[in-house]
Amino acid sequence: MSEPESNALIKQVDGLCAFDTLSIQLQIHANDTLERRTLSQRFDMPAQLTVMLLLEGSIRVSINQTICHMSADKGPVGYLWLLTQPGSRVRHTQAGQRVRKVNITVPLEGVESIRLPRELRDYICLDQPRSQVATWTPSPQALRCAQELLTQRSQQEGDMHSLEAYIAGLSMLQQALRITNESAHLNAPDEFPIVKDRDMARARKIRECLMRDAMDGAATPEALARELGMSVSTLQRLFKAAYGTSVMEFQRTERLKAARSKLLAGRLTVGEAGYQAGYSNVSNFSSAFQRTFGYPPSACVHR
Repeated sequence: MSEPESNALIKQVDGLCAFDTLSIQLQIHANDTLERRTLSQRFDMPAQLTVMLLLEGSIRVSINQTICHMSADKGPVGYLWLLTQPGSRVRHTQAGQRVRKVNITVPLEGVESIRLPRELRDYICLDQPRSQVATWTPSPQALRCAQELLTQRSQQEGDMHSLEAYIAGLSMLQQALRITNESAHLNAPDEFPIVKDRDMARARKIRECLMRDAMDGAATPEALARELGMSVSTLQRLFKAAYGTSVMEFQRTERLKAARSKLLAGRLTVGEAGYQAGYSNVSNFSSAFQRTFGYPPSACVHR
């Protein structure tokens, strides 16, 4: 709808009638890799906003000569920085180092549309000498978004995966900016336990079983514990430490994600999607959906 048309419509109605056009280009880089060589590599960087959520491993980088040691040794941690002009990045890798992370970048022209508060913009900008990369403590929702993006990137690409990845990336960006804006400085989260390699491997096995039985709900913690040869308390502890959420919460989120995909594809009504996700009450489904994704299920329905 053009501006004259929207203005004409506003004059004919009472109440709220707002129009806005948003265009935020996101670039998503998700990787779960094992470094093969020890080396230092230099890359040119465009002017952009970068949000990183490091789930596992350590990374040492120099951005415009600002040195930063990024580490998830104590659990998942987020990083955030802004370049308002092209710069450079030197990344130092260590052979045998496993790195699991998600980067969301927004070109500078897109940053303008986000309308960052001046205090936050100055705080995360690396154009100035002796500046620092900001850190932020990932919320459970941001951790879910990162895990979703890692899962989607490992699957076959398609229009629906791209749309869901954009939604998850946008939500992770919003979480990082909101959390960072609420504090002048955030340290790496001490409340996350250190996850050893062996425990991470066991947690991945738990997740594989959960993904296998996500929709039918057959994978109860008790059944999984018996299948994997561990106690229920150990299963819960390993999964919580690795993924920042409980087994039951993960299952609930997976069912909500499946319902969202069907809503976006136009296959179901909100009520039908809620029923398939295990909710007999549409209101409860809508509330759970809103808490998980930050918007109501009606936003996914094609009009």
